[in-house]
Amino acid sequence: MTTKKILANKYFLTFLGLVFFFLLWFLIYLIAGKSQAVFPSPIETFGEMFRYLGDAYTYKCILGSIKRMLYGFLIGTVAAILLGVIVGNFTKLKYVFNPTMIAIRAIPTAALVFLFLVLAGLKNAPIYIVVIIVFPIIYEATVSGYTSIDPYILMSSRVDGAKFIRSNVFVKFPLALPTISLGLISSFALSFKIEIMAEVISGSSSYGLGRAIQVAYINSENGLVPTFAYSLIAIIVMLLVTLLLDLLKKLLKLKA
Repeated sequence: MTTKKILANKYFLTFLGLVFFFLLWFLIYLIAGKSQAVFPSPIETFGEMFRYLGDAYTYKCILGSIKRMLYGFLIGTVAAILLGVIVGNFTKLKYVFNPTMIAIRAIPTAALVFLFLVLAGLKNAPIYIVVIIVFPIIYEATVSGYTSIDPYILMSSRVDGAKFIRSNVFVKFPLALPTISLGLISSFALSFKIEIMAEVISGSSSYGLGRAIQVAYINSENGLVPTFAYSLIAIIVMLLVTLLLDLLKKLLKLKA
C-alpha cells in the first residue's frame, strides 16, 4: 500500500483522530495544573477504567442501562409505528399531529426528566424519557415511508383487489420498511445516550451507567478520575452500538 493510500485510509485517519483527542486531553490536563479535581490525567483515567472493567458491578450497570433503554425503545417504537401507519394511510391526519410532534421535539430533555420523576418515579423515569425521544423520530420515518410509496404501485394493488389490511400488510408496510428501519437505527443510537443522561439527572437508584457516573462523582476521593472512567465506559459502549448500527445501515442500503 502506497503512502498516499495509507494517508487516505479511513482507519488510519480514525487512529490519527484518537491520537489527537488524547494529546488534547493531556494538554488540557497540563494547563489545568495537573489537578485531578479540575481535569483528570488520561493515563490515570484509563487505569481506573480498566480496573472498573474487571468489576462485576460495571457489567450490572451496563446491562441495567441497556435493559431500561430497550424497554423504552420498544414501547416508543410500537406506539410510533402504529400511529405512523394510521397517518400514512390517512395523510390529512398529519396536520392534526404535527403540532404535538413539534412540541415533543421542542421540550428540553431535562424538563422531561423532572416531569417523569413526578409521574413515574426514579426507576421508571429514564424509560419514559426514551419513549418520548424516539417516538417522533420513528413516527416521522413511518409516515415518510408510507407517503413516498409510488402511487402506481398502490393503484395496481387496488386493481388487484387488495383491501385495507391486506394492502398494508403485504404492500405498503414492506415498501415503507427501509425508511422505517433507518429511523429505528437513528433513534436507537440516540436513545442509549438519552437513557444515561436521564439516569444521571434523575438520580436513579437502580443499576445503570448514569447511576455509576453520579455515585463516582459524589463519593470520589480521587478527583474526577472515577467519573471520567465510567464516562469512558459509557462512550465505548455507545461507540460499539454506533458501529453495529452503521453496519446495519450499509446492509439496508445494499438491499435497497
